[in-house]
Amino acid sequence: MPMSKLLSEHKRISILLALNEAPGFDLNDAILRDVLKIYSLKSSLDQIRTELTWLEQQGYVTVEKIGHNKVWVSTITQSGIDVAEGNVFAPGIKRPAPVSQR
Repeated sequence: MPMSKLLSEHKRISILLALNEAPGFDLNDAILRDVLKIYSLKSSLDQIRTELTWLEQQGYVTVEKIGHNKVWVSTITQSGIDVAEGNVFAPGIKRPAPVSQR
């Protein structure tokens, strides 16, 4: 598997897990950048927005662009929650580890 594909899968599940744990189930792109950094998945805002666009196209998040696209606020959908909680397998997204291993 190419490294870029592997990194994208890890970034996507990390984004979904963060959104699933957030109060209100939403976070802005700057906070998501900090979350990915914690998981050693350092990413530029453009890279994060690429992953958010992909997740939105698949129906796992919704994205609201605020202030002429200066801030993106993403909210997880029920489909995204199902993936984050391991209830559904989604190609292109790493499966989450069992709860006891997180």
